[in-house]
Amino acid sequence: MEKKKIAHRIDEREETIETHLKDVAELARQFALHFGTAEMNVGDYAYITGLAHDIGKYSAAFQEKINGRPEMQVDHSTAGAIEMQKRKMPVAAFAVAGHHAGIPNGKDNEDSCLIRRLKKADCIEDYSSYSNEIFLKAVQEPQMNPFSRSFFIRMLYSALVDADFIQTEKFMLNGSVERGGYDSIHCLYERLTRHIAPWMVENDKKEEINRIRTNILKECLEKGKGERGLYSLTVPTGGGKTISSLAFALTHAKEKGLERVIYVIPYSSIIEQNAEVFRKIVGEKNVVEHHSNSLCEKKEEDEFFQRHKLSIENWDAPLIVTTNVQFFDSLFANKVSKCRKLHNISNSVIIFDEAQMLPLNYLKPCVRAIQELVTNYHATAVLCTATQPALNKWFEPLKIREICEEHSRYFAALKRNQISVMGTYTMDELLEKINKERKILTIVNKKKTAQEIFKGMPKEGRYHLSTNMTPFHRKKVIRDIKQKLDNSNGGEEQIVRVISTSLIEARVDIDFPSVFREKAGIDSIVQAAGRCNREGKRKAEESRVKVFDLQGENLRLIEKNIEMTNETIAKFNSFDTLEAIHYYFQALQGLDEETLDHFHIIQAFESGMEGIKMPFKKVGEIFHLIDNHTKMLIIPIEEEARQLTEELERAVKEGYGFKNILRKLGMYSVNLYEYDYERLLNDGHIYEVVEGVAVLQSIMLYQEDMGLVCGDDLFLMV
Repeated sequence: MEKKKIAHRIDEREETIETHLKDVAELARQFALHFGTAEMNVGDYAYITGLAHDIGKYSAAFQEKINGRPEMQVDHSTAGAIEMQKRKMPVAAFAVAGHHAGIPNGKDNEDSCLIRRLKKADCIEDYSSYSNEIFLKAVQEPQMNPFSRSFFIRMLYSALVDADFIQTEKFMLNGSVERGGYDSIHCLYERLTRHIAPWMVENDKKEEINRIRTNILKECLEKGKGERGLYSLTVPTGGGKTISSLAFALTHAKEKGLERVIYVIPYSSIIEQNAEVFRKIVGEKNVVEHHSNSLCEKKEEDEFFQRHKLSIENWDAPLIVTTNVQFFDSLFANKVSKCRKLHNISNSVIIFDEAQMLPLNYLKPCVRAIQELVTNYHATAVLCTATQPALNKWFEPLKIREICEEHSRYFAALKRNQISVMGTYTMDELLEKINKERKILTIVNKKKTAQEIFKGMPKEGRYHLSTNMTPFHRKKVIRDIKQKLDNSNGGEEQIVRVISTSLIEARVDIDFPSVFREKAGIDSIVQAAGRCNREGKRKAEESRVKVFDLQGENLRLIEKNIEMTNETIAKFNSFDTLEAIHYYFQALQGLDEETLDHFHIIQAFESGMEGIKMPFKKVGEIFHLIDNHTKMLIIPIEEEARQLTEELERAVKEGYGFKNILRKLGMYSVNLYEYDYERLLNDGHIYEVVEGVAVLQSIMLYQEDMGLVCGDDLFLMV
């Protein structure tokens, strides 16, 4: 009898190709169970894709490679893609062809594109002996429009590569890696119920603001029993959106059999705060954060560190907290590392916190992605915000159902401050007004402006916040501000003057009697107002939010937002009524196609891009919610930062992995645009450890209270 052919070998153990293919196929089938409708038979389609992915390993050349010649280069992916194409399964062909290197473009001028690889049948090693062990039947491909088809390719690719990784990992580590082990959604729901039980008790002493929060919470619990689909949760700032949205999500997941909750937040700078709230409610081990600083503060010996590290790869935990950037960039990516988790977004409740903060130039592709998840992947999505954008027309034929039907009444009841326009000030005039206040938050649009104002403020009680500071120092400053606001000094209120960029507007729970906000979009102004009299302990007329223009400011990146803000104020003489907010968003979304899908992402998959058909690789290169052409600058001030820097340098020198070291160093770093990075490098202020990662050598350029202090060109928008 001919010896079985081998897929993997480690030490004396071997795994046959047949075993590997059938194990991967079955797991891929399970991962795809919630793709499409029952009529589409996607489970069987994923199964055949899994069977086909490694049939190239049946070639004599690959067997020679695995049996003692590891230096040999053998293409084992193209064979399966060819067989899928023969069976009129081109979606599967994309997934199989890219299961190591990434989903290729469909057609371009490169040899790596799918169509050229499919024409290589006569050039690759003979793999035909696969048919002695594996039967590849043809499965009818789901019919869908071109954009939906591109989305399905990524989701199928995700199911395949995650199944492949898990089964390979299982063999290579002899089953020693434990994945999963999380509590059930039902268990998380029970913990939430216990947590909120004291709030649900009605009594006459309950303050009005807490009574409103309780009513919103009750509405979320009730609406969570509704059908899957697309929802909005419109709650004014301070209305308790975090807990209420979690209550909806866990109720809905329990009632409808959904597997997890994915909480998508605009900024990584505030994500830890939300994750900490969730951990207290549902348990430490059940919450996994995935963002640029994920796991940075975890220790290797932490009980859940390794499991969480694995869950970041494929999002198999019951509660994922991530960022807009991580979520949407992954949905339009083509690489294994980004796409592996996508299949676990299906059959989930997805909460988009501060949904109005989706960038305008990516609005239409983001909306289409949400629409796909709800329509074809058994997900429920919730657009959660205090300033609900008018997105209904973009989601048609899907209908958005509002969870909080009384939101207009709550907006009136929770109005805790007065917003007014101050006019245009010079820097000196603004400083004079700030310095007259004892407790004030001032929010500006540029990091450079924030630093200049900070330097002009009296030293007593002054604070600065921007992304020119490391996350470690930002968290420390926010903690100090909260403590000072809560405490008194010998019966006299302490001075707390804060100058910040917009990062403070989203989910940083602080409460000032006075807020100044440089003019921006109305959504930003309303968010800023949410930091003024947040708990309603002062009269609204005594709590002032003042909007100003700053003389000489160049605000090109948000000039459209400011233009629409001015138009809205002229029409309504107001910033914060529901009518004004709705008008503002309608005006923004009435902008041209070039603005709402600036890089023509949707068109790319409908009719091609730059002569490229099905441009997965091309779109993966250009789709970035924020300009990520930045480089990492480590600030080695703290002792842990210095130790990690030494560890990184040692790892680079000795040639071993350092990805996890970089994750930890994220807490002690800032991001620089390429021009500024190169300038500092050329001037000798920083030295590069590895490409795109440098260490600050001129420590005097970083001040703990103000962050990185360099030339004008460094101070760009947040």
